[in-house]
Amino acid sequence: MGSPYARTRDNPFADSTLYDVNTTYVPPDLSETVDAVVPAVVPVAGAGAAAHTPAAVPFPAPAPQAAAATPAPPLQFTESNLNTNAVTGQIGRPGTAPAAGGSVPAAGSRPATAPPANTSLPGDPDDPSQYPFWNVRRYRPLFNVDTKDVVWRVGSSFLGPLKPDFMAVTLSSPDLYGPFWVATTLIFVTAVAGNYADFIAFRSQQKAAAAGGDAGSIGERQWYTDYAKMSFSALLFYGYVFGLGLALYFALRWFKSEIKLSNVWCIYGYSLTIFIPMAFVCIVPIGWVRWLVVGLATGMSGLFIVSNLKQTIYDAAPARAVMLLGIIAGLHAAVGLLLRLYFFHYRGAPEVTGSG
Repeated sequence: MGSPYARTRDNPFADSTLYDVNTTYVPPDLSETVDAVVPAVVPVAGAGAAAHTPAAVPFPAPAPQAAAATPAPPLQFTESNLNTNAVTGQIGRPGTAPAAGGSVPAAGSRPATAPPANTSLPGDPDDPSQYPFWNVRRYRPLFNVDTKDVVWRVGSSFLGPLKPDFMAVTLSSPDLYGPFWVATTLIFVTAVAGNYADFIAFRSQQKAAAAGGDAGSIGERQWYTDYAKMSFSALLFYGYVFGLGLALYFALRWFKSEIKLSNVWCIYGYSLTIFIPMAFVCIVPIGWVRWLVVGLATGMSGLFIVSNLKQTIYDAAPARAVMLLGIIAGLHAAVGLLLRLYFFHYRGAPEVTGSG
């Protein structure tokens, strides 16, 4: 018995003469003729089963084939007419004008542009002015120098009056790195050289006493290191560079000068560089050599200060420029005199009494 759910369905293509269940329909070849038709099955209402009759539907005409593409010409290379010598540049510091007689960019060439200045906007983390004066980050630009800059400035300070453009070169980029280490080095050098020179003088006195037969007093004498020279040299050099420099700055500001405090400290600090080799030479226990060396060092460094501050002082106070320059030279000469009489006087060692 068959399944109750099985249903028999009539073949809808039973009455069709075009489609046969047992045959496979092969479409016509449309490439042979344009007038080929495609049969379509259109349902027709009938009494019993649905009758389908094929209808002829015109096939769209294919697009005409494009003409054969013309072959591309072979690739050829020609000489360029671009003037490569028209692009010019500038070697030097940004913002400086080209030298006279220099090359000028030709018409149509791209002009050389200088890089933008290293400026900081308010609120920028790299802007040092946003920090208070007690924060060390505010003074970073004063220590932004390399070895080449410091060597040039130290060498210029040795030339004294032969280098009057030191102020003009360092006007926009003064530093405190060099002045601080020059003064600090000079503190230790003068203290050590002065004590060593005292020891040489003490040994000379011992030899003279032994040759004179005063052997008993030799055992009662002893030499000691004078550590007070270290404190006095620190007070002298730090006070001269930073204290006197600050006083001169306020004096120039009183006369409406536009000089910066860092420029004054930079000049005063580097002016002391020549005293470092002078201290070693003054160890020699010869009086006239010491006077000569101290005098030359004091004169060269003093002229270095005066020659670089002269124009600034004359611009600020032309009526009192001579007086201010005389005060500067006199105070500098006093520093040289203190070095000669206190550190390199080589007086004898004091006597020390006791049971030993």
